[in-house]
Amino acid sequence: MKKSIKILAFLIMIFAGTAQAQTSFFSINYSVSIPTGNTADYIDQVSGRGIKLEYQRFLNKNIALGGEIGTYTLYKREPNKTYTEGSASLSGVQYRYQNTYPILFTGTYYANETGMVRPYVGLGMGTIAHDKRIDMGIFTSEETHWQFALRPELGVMVRPEQNIGFKFGAKYYQSFSSSNLDGQSTIGLDFGIIFIH
Repeated sequence: MKKSIKILAFLIMIFAGTAQAQTSFFSINYSVSIPTGNTADYIDQVSGRGIKLEYQRFLNKNIALGGEIGTYTLYKREPNKTYTEGSASLSGVQYRYQNTYPILFTGTYYANETGMVRPYVGLGMGTIAHDKRIDMGIFTSEETHWQFALRPELGVMVRPEQNIGFKFGAKYYQSFSSSNLDGQSTIGLDFGIIFIH
């Protein structure tokens, strides 16, 4: 999975290098994740273990298309008690992890055409891989699930210089139920640096 993320990041950077005809940018974002819904039922703790890469190319002064890839990790230590799954019961301390990998195509609308501060709304659509793991003593259970996903976003881009800027965005990731996993959802608070060309 990590190899796939590296390959996609490399392809985005190559594409970014060839997109010189119109304004485009590449951003690196630190992400804080807040689990909601079914995700919070499994792990209910906020996590600051996230990074996302984005590329956007402006079709005109207000509309940009691009993509997003990334990874974020949720973690929780459950206290010593008895856990039951199917017909098996185990007692002990449980460590829960959920590594999530969004791979999305994005569209963004910027409210004003120029200026240092540009509010925006966006929508992402694609897939999210959820790698869920439970460690309990010497026992480990791990499963990876791919799900279709939508991701609306609301944020602001600040551009104090010609070729560099910052973005602050709130994203809601919703993936939909697959055969072995209910739909998952998180709120992502992203803080990014933008390289504009």
